[in-house]
Amino acid sequence: MLKIYVLPALCIFCLLFFVSCNDSNSESSQVVSEESNPVEIIFGDNYSNLTSDDYEELTVHAIDLYEEETSVFKPDRETIKKWFIRYYIQKYEYNEDWSEEEMFQMAKERFEYEQAWINYAEEEYSVSVSDEEVDSQARYNLEIYQNNLPPSIRGMSEAMNLSVEEFMIDFDRDHAKRTVLWESLEPVLLQKYEDEDARRLDSVYLGQKYKQEVKSYMEDYNT
Repeated sequence: MLKIYVLPALCIFCLLFFVSCNDSNSESSQVVSEESNPVEIIFGDNYSNLTSDDYEELTVHAIDLYEEETSVFKPDRETIKKWFIRYYIQKYEYNEDWSEEEMFQMAKERFEYEQAWINYAEEEYSVSVSDEEVDSQARYNLEIYQNNLPPSIRGMSEAMNLSVEEFMIDFDRDHAKRTVLWESLEPVLLQKYEDEDARRLDSVYLGQKYKQEVKSYMEDYNT
Protein backbone atom coordinates (compact mmCIF):
# COMPACT_ATOMS: atom_id res chain seq x y z
CA MET A 1 0.00 0.00 0.00
CA LEU A 2 1.33 3.39 -0.94
CA LYS A 3 2.04 5.62 2.04
CA ILE A 4 2.83 9.31 1.65
CA TYR A 5 4.75 10.82 4.56
CA VAL A 6 4.73 14.53 5.40
CA LEU A 7 8.04 16.35 5.41
CA PRO A 8 7.30 19.12 7.89
CA ALA A 9 10.30 21.19 8.95
CA LEU A 10 12.12 20.46 5.72
CA CYS A 11 9.59 22.31 3.62
CA ILE A 12 10.79 25.76 2.67
CA PHE A 13 7.38 27.25 1.98
CA CYS A 14 6.05 27.91 5.48
CA LEU A 15 5.93 31.67 5.05
CA LEU A 16 4.22 31.31 1.70
CA PHE A 17 1.43 29.45 3.45
CA PHE A 18 0.90 32.35 5.84
CA VAL A 19 0.93 34.81 2.98
CA SER A 20 -1.79 32.93 1.11
CA CYS A 21 -3.90 31.61 3.99
CA ASN A 22 -6.27 33.63 6.14
CA ASP A 23 -7.80 30.78 8.10
CA SER A 24 -8.14 32.11 11.62
CA ASN A 25 -9.18 28.71 12.97
CA SER A 26 -5.68 27.18 12.75
CA GLU A 27 -4.77 25.09 15.77
CA SER A 28 -1.56 25.60 17.70
CA SER A 29 -0.20 22.32 16.36
CA GLN A 30 -1.49 22.05 12.81
CA VAL A 31 -0.22 19.77 10.09
CA VAL A 32 -1.04 20.41 6.47
CA SER A 33 -0.01 17.47 4.34
CA GLU A 34 1.41 17.65 0.87
CA GLU A 35 -1.73 16.04 -0.55
CA SER A 36 -4.04 18.65 0.94
CA ASN A 37 -1.98 21.64 -0.09
CA PRO A 38 1.25 22.18 -2.02
CA VAL A 39 2.65 23.47 1.27
CA GLU A 40 4.06 21.11 3.85
CA ILE A 41 4.20 22.69 7.27
CA ILE A 42 4.08 21.94 10.98
CA PHE A 43 3.62 24.29 13.92
CA GLY A 44 3.89 24.01 17.68
CA ASP A 45 6.12 21.93 19.93
CA ASN A 46 7.18 19.55 17.19
CA TYR A 47 9.04 22.13 15.15
CA SER A 48 12.65 21.16 14.59
CA ASN A 49 15.47 22.84 16.50
CA LEU A 50 18.25 21.58 14.23
CA THR A 51 20.96 24.06 13.29
CA SER A 52 22.34 24.67 9.81
CA ASP A 53 25.41 22.61 10.78
CA ASP A 54 23.11 19.74 11.76
CA TYR A 55 21.33 19.91 8.40
CA GLU A 56 24.64 20.02 6.56
CA GLU A 57 25.96 16.95 8.39
CA LEU A 58 22.75 14.98 7.92
CA THR A 59 22.63 15.83 4.23
CA VAL A 60 26.22 14.67 3.72
CA HIS A 61 25.44 11.39 5.49
CA ALA A 62 22.29 10.88 3.43
CA ILE A 63 24.10 11.49 0.15
CA ASP A 64 26.98 9.16 1.10
CA LEU A 65 24.57 6.41 2.09
CA TYR A 66 22.52 6.76 -1.05
CA GLU A 67 25.58 6.75 -3.30
CA GLU A 68 26.96 3.66 -1.58
CA GLU A 69 23.74 1.67 -1.69
CA THR A 70 22.28 2.43 -5.12
CA SER A 71 23.42 1.51 -8.57
CA VAL A 72 24.55 4.28 -10.87
CA PHE A 73 22.22 2.75 -13.46
CA LYS A 74 19.13 3.02 -11.25
CA PRO A 75 16.26 4.67 -13.19
CA ASP A 76 15.34 8.14 -11.93
CA ARG A 77 18.27 7.88 -9.55
CA GLU A 78 18.79 11.60 -8.93
CA THR A 79 15.15 12.42 -8.31
CA ILE A 80 14.73 9.51 -5.90
CA LYS A 81 17.91 10.63 -4.12
CA LYS A 82 16.28 13.99 -3.48
CA TRP A 83 13.44 12.31 -1.61
CA PHE A 84 15.82 9.99 0.26
CA ILE A 85 17.72 13.02 1.56
CA ARG A 86 14.49 14.63 2.74
CA TYR A 87 13.27 11.52 4.53
CA TYR A 88 16.69 10.85 6.04
CA ILE A 89 16.70 14.32 7.58
CA GLN A 90 13.14 13.97 8.80
CA LYS A 91 14.09 10.77 10.59
CA TYR A 92 16.43 12.77 12.83
CA GLU A 93 14.20 15.81 13.09
CA TYR A 94 11.41 13.77 14.64
CA ASN A 95 13.23 10.70 15.97
CA GLU A 96 11.52 8.37 13.54
CA ASP A 97 12.51 4.71 13.71
CA TRP A 98 12.68 4.14 9.96
CA SER A 99 15.31 1.72 8.73
CA GLU A 100 17.49 2.51 5.75
CA GLU A 101 15.54 0.02 3.67
CA GLU A 102 12.27 1.70 4.62
CA MET A 103 13.60 5.13 3.66
CA PHE A 104 14.77 3.85 0.29
CA GLN A 105 11.31 2.44 -0.33
CA MET A 106 9.59 5.60 0.90
CA ALA A 107 11.71 7.72 -1.43
CA LYS A 108 10.87 5.51 -4.41
CA GLU A 109 7.15 5.53 -3.62
CA ARG A 110 7.13 9.28 -3.06
CA PHE A 111 8.80 9.88 -6.40
CA GLU A 112 6.18 7.72 -8.11
CA TYR A 113 3.35 9.49 -6.30
CA GLU A 114 4.67 12.95 -7.19
CA GLN A 115 4.93 11.97 -10.84
CA ALA A 116 1.38 10.63 -10.78
CA TRP A 117 0.17 13.79 -9.01
CA ILE A 118 1.48 15.89 -11.90
CA ASN A 119 0.54 13.52 -14.73
CA TYR A 120 -3.02 13.05 -13.51
CA ALA A 121 -3.57 16.82 -13.29
CA GLU A 122 -2.72 17.12 -16.97
CA GLU A 123 -4.51 13.98 -18.18
CA GLU A 124 -7.72 14.42 -16.21
CA TYR A 125 -8.01 18.20 -15.88
CA SER A 126 -5.69 19.55 -18.60
CA VAL A 127 -3.74 21.43 -15.94
CA SER A 128 -0.04 21.89 -16.56
CA VAL A 129 2.59 24.55 -16.03
CA SER A 130 5.47 25.94 -18.05
CA ASP A 131 9.11 26.08 -17.05
CA GLU A 132 8.81 29.86 -17.01
CA GLU A 133 6.00 29.71 -14.44
CA VAL A 134 7.99 27.36 -12.23
CA ASP A 135 11.09 29.56 -12.50
CA SER A 136 9.02 32.56 -11.49
CA GLN A 137 7.63 30.77 -8.43
CA ALA A 138 11.07 29.49 -7.42
CA ARG A 139 12.52 32.99 -7.66
CA TYR A 140 9.62 34.33 -5.64
CA ASN A 141 10.39 31.75 -2.94
CA LEU A 142 14.02 32.84 -3.03
CA GLU A 143 13.02 36.48 -2.62
CA ILE A 144 10.79 35.64 0.35
CA TYR A 145 13.59 33.85 2.19
CA GLN A 146 16.70 35.75 1.21
CA ASN A 147 16.63 37.91 4.36
CA ASN A 148 15.52 35.15 6.74
CA LEU A 149 17.07 31.95 5.50
CA PRO A 150 15.98 28.81 7.40
CA PRO A 151 18.79 26.62 8.74
CA SER A 152 17.56 23.73 6.57
CA ILE A 153 18.27 25.67 3.37
CA ARG A 154 21.64 26.92 4.60
CA GLY A 155 22.81 23.49 5.73
CA MET A 156 21.47 21.43 2.84
CA SER A 157 22.76 23.81 0.18
CA GLU A 158 26.22 23.85 1.80
CA ALA A 159 26.31 20.06 1.88
CA MET A 160 25.46 19.85 -1.81
CA ASN A 161 27.83 22.66 -2.81
CA LEU A 162 24.92 24.69 -4.14
CA SER A 163 24.28 28.38 -3.83
CA VAL A 164 21.01 29.29 -2.15
CA GLU A 165 19.67 30.31 -5.55
CA GLU A 166 20.64 26.95 -7.07
CA PHE A 167 19.05 25.12 -4.16
CA MET A 168 15.75 26.97 -4.45
CA ILE A 169 15.53 26.90 -8.24
CA ASP A 170 16.98 23.46 -8.93
CA PHE A 171 16.88 21.15 -5.90
CA ASP A 172 13.55 22.42 -4.57
CA ARG A 173 12.06 22.95 -8.00
CA ASP A 174 9.49 20.21 -7.43
CA HIS A 175 7.97 22.17 -4.55
CA ALA A 176 7.70 25.26 -6.72
CA LYS A 177 6.08 23.27 -9.50
CA ARG A 178 3.52 21.82 -7.11
CA THR A 179 2.64 25.28 -5.84
CA VAL A 180 2.03 26.62 -9.34
CA LEU A 181 0.07 23.53 -10.38
CA TRP A 182 -2.15 23.73 -7.32
CA GLU A 183 -3.03 27.35 -8.05
CA SER A 184 -4.63 26.20 -11.31
CA LEU A 185 -5.91 22.87 -10.05
CA GLU A 186 -7.68 24.03 -6.91
CA PRO A 187 -10.39 26.11 -8.68
CA VAL A 188 -11.15 23.19 -10.97
CA LEU A 189 -11.55 20.85 -8.02
CA LEU A 190 -13.64 23.41 -6.18
CA GLN A 191 -16.07 23.53 -9.08
CA LYS A 192 -16.16 19.73 -9.25
CA TYR A 193 -16.84 19.22 -5.55
CA GLU A 194 -18.85 22.35 -4.75
CA ASP A 195 -21.99 20.27 -4.09
CA GLU A 196 -20.20 17.93 -1.69
CA ASP A 197 -21.55 17.74 1.86
CA ALA A 198 -18.32 18.85 3.49
CA ARG A 199 -17.85 20.84 6.66
CA ARG A 200 -15.33 23.08 4.95
CA LEU A 201 -14.82 23.03 1.21
CA ASP A 202 -11.26 24.31 1.49
CA SER A 203 -7.78 23.41 0.26
CA VAL A 204 -7.45 20.63 2.83
CA TYR A 205 -10.67 18.93 1.76
CA LEU A 206 -9.97 19.39 -1.95
CA GLY A 207 -6.46 18.08 -1.51
CA GLN A 208 -7.74 14.97 0.21
CA LYS A 209 -10.19 14.35 -2.62
CA TYR A 210 -7.44 14.83 -5.19
CA LYS A 211 -5.17 12.46 -3.27
CA GLN A 212 -7.87 9.79 -3.51
CA GLU A 213 -8.17 10.39 -7.24
CA VAL A 214 -4.41 10.12 -7.72
CA LYS A 215 -4.22 6.87 -5.76
CA SER A 216 -7.03 5.39 -7.85
CA TYR A 217 -5.23 6.56 -10.97
CA MET A 218 -2.04 4.83 -9.83
CA GLU A 219 -3.89 1.62 -9.00
CA ASP A 220 -5.56 1.58 -12.42
CA TYR A 221 -2.25 2.32 -14.10
CA ASN A 222 -0.52 -0.56 -12.31
CA THR A 223 -3.20 -3.17 -13.03
